[in-house]
Amino acid sequence: MKSSHKTIKHRRDKLLDLLHTETTLPVKEISHKLDVSEITVRRDLIALEKMGLVQRAHGTAQIVQKTGTEDYNEEIEVLKNAIAKKAAEYVSEGNTLFINTGSTALSSLKHLEDKRVTIVTNNVKVASLDHNPNSTVILSGGEIRFPKEALVGDIAIDSFSKMSSDISIIGCSGLSIENGITTPVLHESKINSLIIERTNGLVIVVADYRKIGFSSNFTSGNIKDINYLITDTFASPEVVREIEKQGVQVIQVEI
Repeated sequence: MKSSHKTIKHRRDKLLDLLHTETTLPVKEISHKLDVSEITVRRDLIALEKMGLVQRAHGTAQIVQKTGTEDYNEEIEVLKNAIAKKAAEYVSEGNTLFINTGSTALSSLKHLEDKRVTIVTNNVKVASLDHNPNSTVILSGGEIRFPKEALVGDIAIDSFSKMSSDISIIGCSGLSIENGITTPVLHESKINSLIIERTNGLVIVVADYRKIGFSSNFTSGNIKDINYLITDTFASPEVVREIEKQGVQVIQVEI
C-alpha cells in the first residue's frame, strides 16, 4: 500500500535526525535504524538530495552543512531555476513585466528567450543579465540596500506608483494562509505591495518548497492577490491544497 505524505515526511525527518546526529551513515545502517528496506532509504535519499538537504556518495549519505542562509546550494538552485523557467512561459511578447528582488523572480528573465518585453524592477542585479536587444529594462531608482542590491525608499515607490504592468513575477521569503506573501525586509514589502497593486494582469508568485507554509516578518500581499503560485513537488500537499482553496492556481514543477 502506498504510504501517505505524512508517513513519508515523518520517516524522512527521522532520517535527517539520524544524519544530524551521526554526520555520515551507510544506507544499510540507516535501513536498520529506521526498520525499512534499503530501497526505501535510497528513494528517500534521492528526494532529500534533490531538496538540497543531503549528499549521497558510494552507498553512504551525509547532511549538507550550512553556515548561513545565503549559502549556495546546487540542488536548491536547480529547483529555483525550474520554477523560474516555468514562470517565464506566462510572459508574452510585448508585455510590461514587473520583477521584485527575489532571486527566483530574477532568474525567470534568463528564460524569456527572444521575447521583446519591458522589464521594470527594483533589483539592481538585472543589469548583469543578458537581455533581448529590443527589450527595455527600467530600474525604479531609490536607495540601494546591500547585500541584496534592492532599490527601496520614496523614489522607488514613486516610480512604481506611476507605472503599471501586464504581468508580475514575485519572489518571497514565506507564503502562508495566515500571513500571505511575506518578506523579512519592511522596505521591500512596501514595493512588493505596490507591484501587486499596479499589475493589470497575472500576479505570479515563485517559491520553492522551503517557503510554502512559512512566514517572514512583513506582509506584501494576501493569498487571494495571487493568480498563479509556481513551486516544486516537495511543497507540503496540505498547504498547497489550502492555497488552492483560496482560488490560486498552483503549478508544481518536477525535477
